[in-house]
Amino acid sequence: MKPFLEQISGIHPSRSFQYRRLELPAFPHFWHYHPEIELTFIEKGKGIRYVGDNISLFEEGDLVLLGENLPHTWVTQGKQETEIQSAYVFQFPITHLQQFPELSHLVTFLHQAKNGFFFPHPSREIIELISHFGSLNPTSQLLSLIDLIARLEKSPKTGISNSSNRSLHFIEKEQKKIDRVKNYLHDNFQQQINLNDMSNEMHMSPTYFCRWFKRAIGHTFITYLNKLRIEQACRWLTSTDWDVSEIAYQTGFQNVTHFNRVFKKEKSKSPLAYRAQVIKKI
Repeated sequence: MKPFLEQISGIHPSRSFQYRRLELPAFPHFWHYHPEIELTFIEKGKGIRYVGDNISLFEEGDLVLLGENLPHTWVTQGKQETEIQSAYVFQFPITHLQQFPELSHLVTFLHQAKNGFFFPHPSREIIELISHFGSLNPTSQLLSLIDLIARLEKSPKTGISNSSNRSLHFIEKEQKKIDRVKNYLHDNFQQQINLNDMSNEMHMSPTYFCRWFKRAIGHTFITYLNKLRIEQACRWLTSTDWDVSEIAYQTGFQNVTHFNRVFKKEKSKSPLAYRAQVIKKI
């Protein structure tokens, strides 16, 4: 699905950033990008996070920093603990920080976030800065935002997307088609989906569809579909007592052997080893 160029219209002329606390029945599939830096913290909700060419699960406590023009969306999926999903979102242009030589190291850090950073273990201080942000006056908010970025720079983090060559012009041009195919796969990955059916659905030849999909999404069609299925399998491995064969079939795989092979390729361990590792941490 092609990301939509979002115009961040909520930044008031007298403010240098935008801050929102979102509360929704579900996070919708809104594949988009914008020139502003974005920091998103999931307070309530779980589902699948798409950033560039990466597909990952998210849940409460998910904290992600996104660089300029990096396509992304968070999509609610599965049974939720609460009726309302909520998130804190900060957006700001990097140019504002570039005006201060004292913040040059933070500007460098934000440029390094061009493919996104995930913070697996944010400190208590970082969570408090985020959750208390809305109660501050504008001046204190600005200082708090700088403090927040500085703390994130020093926090353990992992890169998210591997895509370094995104054609935003192509993405903009193919928006409707990408939206259509991504939404379809997100909603139907548990069903049997093959290349011929998908190319027919998009009114393309199989060969052209494969080339188009790789350029638009960053993965081959089969790789993308497998990644989507494996992420859902990870959730069921850790939230249910279903055996591996049941999870394999529920995620759209035809047989357990193929599921195990794809899972190990994506996660570098078997499904049972993944389940044991996560349960041990809990």
